[in-house]
Amino acid sequence: MGTEKPLKILMLAKRFAEAMPKHQHKFDMLEAIGRVADVRYWTKDGDIFDIMARLDFRPDMIFHYDFEWRNAFAPNIRNLDRADILKGCYVLDVHFDPAARREYFDRSGKPDIIFSASKYPFLEAFPDCASRFEWLPFGINESLIKDYGLPKDIRYSLMGLMDPKYPFRHAVASRMKGAEGFVHFKHPGHRTPDRPGLFVKEEYARAINRSMISFTCGSVLRIPVAKFLEIPGCRALMLAEPNRDIEELGFEDGVHYVACNRTNVGTQALYYAEAAEEREQLTDAGYELVHRAHTNEARARQFVDAVKARLTGGGRAGERAT
Repeated sequence: MGTEKPLKILMLAKRFAEAMPKHQHKFDMLEAIGRVADVRYWTKDGDIFDIMARLDFRPDMIFHYDFEWRNAFAPNIRNLDRADILKGCYVLDVHFDPAARREYFDRSGKPDIIFSASKYPFLEAFPDCASRFEWLPFGINESLIKDYGLPKDIRYSLMGLMDPKYPFRHAVASRMKGAEGFVHFKHPGHRTPDRPGLFVKEEYARAINRSMISFTCGSVLRIPVAKFLEIPGCRALMLAEPNRDIEELGFEDGVHYVACNRTNVGTQALYYAEAAEEREQLTDAGYELVHRAHTNEARARQFVDAVKARLTGGGRAGERAT
């Protein structure tokens, strides 16, 4: 029997991590797809028929990455609605310009598959797109998100944006202010160019690995942000505001992390800082879960399976991402 040929994918995506190193993890997931499929990138605005004429293959599927932030991640592509090839797109922030999303889903893009980084927030926002929906959460790059074996010289860490969409993070900052060993790492900026010492990539991962405990949440939208994987993936205990998406990804309170709310997060943090045996058990279990089930390689296989299911007329590839 011959070896099955890899899928041919036309990837309509900019090499955005070069200009926005904060978003390297997103591009790492695209590159993982390129290791299991035959991928051609197209990075410039254009007409899909002109683009297709320049290719050296006919793709099985056209994958248009997210057009949000004025096409910061993907080019503007015309006439996608007329292309007679299976089409997919990706949705990062489900709250971004719902009217523009709707116009793209129903008219200018007409994707056959709508991949989204979130599940329940997406389906709540676009319930009529359920038949086209495939959940593709973030994954981790295991060469970066790992145990560096560093001393745990940070007792508690908080990272990420501190705008009004993140009331849990504000509660953490308020309750932990003045606590011994608490460090708040400021967001480096979405579009800040790379430079030595910028708090991204290995600088960021090593800070988590130095942390005994680290906090996160999915904002008021309750989305499964990458930190839900990165914190346990760098072997720190995660104290987090839970949501349905991370529960469906296999995270169990008291097994892989500690679920908190704005009222009890300070008490929980102080308790687990002292409960060394419990803390280490939870940290180890969270680390194992992420590196077993939530790598970029796992996401790439999930992506390919979803595309193959649609190509063969099998409908959705499945509900779960674990």
